[in-house]
Amino acid sequence: MTKKPSAHRRGLGYQHRKNRDSLLSRHVDGSPCWWCGQPMWRDPTRNFDAAPLEADHSQSRKAQRAAGIAVSALRKADRLLHHTCNRQRGDGSRDALRPAVTGAWPGEEPADPLGVRAMPWPALGAGAGNIPAPPSARLRR
Repeated sequence: MTKKPSAHRRGLGYQHRKNRDSLLSRHVDGSPCWWCGQPMWRDPTRNFDAAPLEADHSQSRKAQRAAGIAVSALRKADRLLHHTCNRQRGDGSRDALRPAVTGAWPGEEPADPLGVRAMPWPALGAGAGNIPAPPSARLRR
């Protein structure tokens, strides 16, 4: 069994922890998580997963290495995510499936087939009875 490389060898050593501390010092409690849209808190017990926030790279380290960037020159993490969200995001290949966009966690069906809507449009299908009558129908009463 091969031993997992150290955090330092993976580019997550002292400098990464220092960068996370810097991101945390500028964090505004209650700001939405980029991945899930839920509020993020410095106090881990207030986060939905009860875990500390983690520093995330908007361009994943894997993508940076694929572009030929050396581990020593990788860009710093530039945002915070929940622990669970950072794990689900992984190498960034599932970014289009993030709950903040789809309304469902990866592997789940969206609650609404149209996804997240900016306006409270009426529901489709069997529950379509909540669509208001057109103005001409209201005048006939």
